[in-house]
Amino acid sequence: MIKLKIWVGTVALAATISLALAAPAMAGSASTTLHWFMQTVVKMTLTPNYYSGFGSVPAVFGTQPAPTYGPGATLDGGSVDFGSVLAGDDYLYRYAVNLNITTNSANGFYLYGEGAANFYNPGTGDNEPIDQTLYYLPSTSGISPDPNTGFSPATPFYQTMGTVSGGGQFTPASITYATYPAPIATSASASAEYYYDYQLKVPLAATNGLYYVWVVYTVVPQ
Repeated sequence: MIKLKIWVGTVALAATISLALAAPAMAGSASTTLHWFMQTVVKMTLTPNYYSGFGSVPAVFGTQPAPTYGPGATLDGGSVDFGSVLAGDDYLYRYAVNLNITTNSANGFYLYGEGAANFYNPGTGDNEPIDQTLYYLPSTSGISPDPNTGFSPATPFYQTMGTVSGGGQFTPASITYATYPAPIATSASASAEYYYDYQLKVPLAATNGLYYVWVVYTVVPQ
């Protein structure tokens, strides 16, 4: 059996927008230009295990087993903890992450999501490529039941090419970008809400022990 835990972290970036407003000329005076500087505000709330019935479901045909989860997962919090899994098997984690994003950007925003590193087992030193292991796919708010299974099409997370700060087993990670990757979502409006399941494909080469990885979400105004 392999125990695998995923920690998720968030980073919100704010950009400064400069706007120039021309004031009307007053009689008997020179024209005046006023400069207005406005800080773009980005607010993001990340909620792991956001709906009851969250947890890991092995990929099986037919009736889906009841979700289970590891000790690090709690409703509306904790980590996305798959608990004990088997090498070579696939799993779906229902109601993994809810992202609620609000900005004052008139053009909307980009959402990025990447792994700060590959999956790592500190007990054995084993690394497993995140883009061959952990995937994400749209879920529901929970009011409408989640239709996904371990066989549903999903998109891999990739290890970031940005600069990572933190990210130890119990230390949240953050990512600083010189060049942004492809966004996992784009919004043309100032606010949006996203719901994701995670899909885990456990490598056959995975060794026994506790694996972990930080998934970092970053929001950038357009």
